[in-house]
Amino acid sequence: MKIDMTQQLTNLDGTPIITGKQVCQMCGQVVSDSEPMTVRVAAVRALTATFRTEQDLPGEKKVERFHLALKLTDEDEPDLKAEDIVLIKKLTGMMWGSVVVGRMWAILD
Repeated sequence: MKIDMTQQLTNLDGTPIITGKQVCQMCGQVVSDSEPMTVRVAAVRALTATFRTEQDLPGEKKVERFHLALKLTDEDEPDLKAEDIVLIKKLTGMMWGSVVVGRMWAILD
């Protein structure tokens, strides 16, 4: 399934959700204090987070998540497998509040 990683997520009133600092992809420097919440931002942050309930997650699983996060970062419309989508939904559900989760799950369904 192809998913547009550049889609912006919106609040209940339709305004864009804004998230923390934006970092230059090339140099790693902070270029602004905020950036729009996109499918990519929500998914990559969830894939690369460490959750308390997963402190003992094996290294192999972390590397799988890392490679999926790289794919989402490198491609604007990656072709995702069903198990990738299930994992992204699970992790975004663990990390984000109900508005982001609701928007993400609607896009991923």
